[in-house]
Amino acid sequence: MTNIDEARASQDRGQELLDQVLADQRQFEAFIVWLSDASTRAEQLAAYYSGQGQVDTQTILAADPEAITPPVASEDAAWEALAAHEDGLLRLLRIVTRELTSGLDYEDEADEDGDDADEAGLRGDSEEE
Repeated sequence: MTNIDEARASQDRGQELLDQVLADQRQFEAFIVWLSDASTRAEQLAAYYSGQGQVDTQTILAADPEAITPPVASEDAAWEALAAHEDGLLRLLRIVTRELTSGLDYEDEADEDGDDADEAGLRGDSEEE
């Protein structure tokens, strides 16, 4: 059993954690807005890159073969930016998947035979034991 000072110190640490988790929730909200906007921009770049961007570059270079074009006129720059965006989304997906499935890593101690089929409803009723 802990004394009152230890209990208060422990409760203070718990309150600090609660405050941090609540602050994290505000960050989640801002991140979700940013992620949605970032994905929209990537979709717009992909559409431009595969359509009007090629037309724009051809038109400019046809009129001025020595024109200096911005990086978006290069297929590599747009493709690399879109690939990096997708890589970021995949990393995010891995993190989220790991967090949401971490509880599945623990084996159910009540399931002594190691077969989760009963619990998952995968074993048919016709099987006799």
